Amino acid sequence: MGGALTLFLGLGGCSSGFLPDTLFIYVENESSQSRQAEIGDSRRVVQQLLEDFEQANPGVRIRVRHFSSGAIVPATAYRTSRALGPDLLVTRVVTALRLNQQHLSTPVRFRGKGLEEIHPRFLAEFRLADNRFLAVPLLAEPQLACFNRRRVPDPPTSLDQLIALSAKGMRVGLPLAATDLYWTASGSDAEDSLQALLESADDSAAAAPSFKATDQRRLLGWLNWLDNANQQQNVEFAEESIDLVERLGRGERDWISCNSLWLGRLGRQMKGSLGVSELPGADGQPATTLTRLKVWSFGTHSSPRQRQLAQAFVLFTLNPVNQRRMMLAGPGNVPVNKEVLIPTKSSQRYAAMAASLDHSRMLSFRHPERVEQRVGQLHDLLRQLMAGSLDPNGVIQGLTDQAGGAPPDQDTP
Repeated sequence: MGGALTLFLGLGGCSSGFLPDTLFIYVENESSQSRQAEIGDSRRVVQQLLEDFEQANPGVRIRVRHFSSGAIVPATAYRTSRALGPDLLVTRVVTALRLNQQHLSTPVRFRGKGLEEIHPRFLAEFRLADNRFLAVPLLAEPQLACFNRRRVPDPPTSLDQLIALSAKGMRVGLPLAATDLYWTASGSDAEDSLQALLESADDSAAAAPSFKATDQRRLLGWLNWLDNANQQQNVEFAEESIDLVERLGRGERDWISCNSLWLGRLGRQMKGSLGVSELPGADGQPATTLTRLKVWSFGTHSSPRQRQLAQAFVLFTLNPVNQRRMMLAGPGNVPVNKEVLIPTKSSQRYAAMAASLDHSRMLSFRHPERVEQRVGQLHDLLRQLMAGSLDPNGVIQGLTDQAGGAPPDQDTP
């Protein structure tokens, strides 16, 4: 949904105080590629959503503006300082929490039935002690394996099998971004250690994180797997997800790790040749993936009437009818409303997406700036690993140095 709202760019910018029945929405676009991918899949259903809400609320108008990931927080801060801020924002989770930390959004309480239909696993990170929500989930985007059925009739079900098939000629594409590679940690039983590492940035500088010996061993096993994969002739790591998608679409890769966001584009390019499955883990078990969400946040300068309309519109986008609409309009969207029936029996793609979410978890972004810094540090070290300028032990040492120079902790009995 987020990218499709681009169609309504340029309609915002007026002070919300002068237009009590106008909602101003800001939308974060992560990249121009993802923006274009989303627009093609869901423009009609989003337009219909806006029109339906306006028709049900005579006199109400919805105005939307788009910003890049790097611009949305500064733009919101600037406009909020002049009482021109938005009533609603659609962003990534980390952006929503950054907005909240900088007092550019406000937690909201939903009365009555409210959010009872939203799956608890999507709400837990956003619920505050006083039962307010600092953000509200809108749609989920699972991580998947995308492949060419003609080249890969039986996709790998374990990381070992993935490497074995690559040795037999299957051309594999893997992302280099640390969070996009998280699923590969399943093969070394390192997902908990990797998550602890990424979330360890929540600690203050005076309590810089250090590694337990077991965590170090598991992370080393994961890094050794990545290093071994990098040595394979038919395995390629890419800085940008779009590169993997383009190469699969052109027939230059046979199997890639991808986000569900790209299913519409790949489906148009590959037609019936596109296969989708869960990502492989260890011993034939599915990988543990990271959940990606688009979420709603509420601005700080809405009038009582605009806050009422904003909450009503959020609930409108979350009702079963509209969640199903968005799911069917955008091939990569999974509803967060647990009352929506996902067609897992009739569609292998939806079955894979639903199963991926069942085996996923969320990073905790209580301190988003530090978490993103840790993700960036790991990304830089992984880039050096793939370039051969560091070995797995060097990556561990680099992480230890960045954690404040603390040596690995000893395991407690």
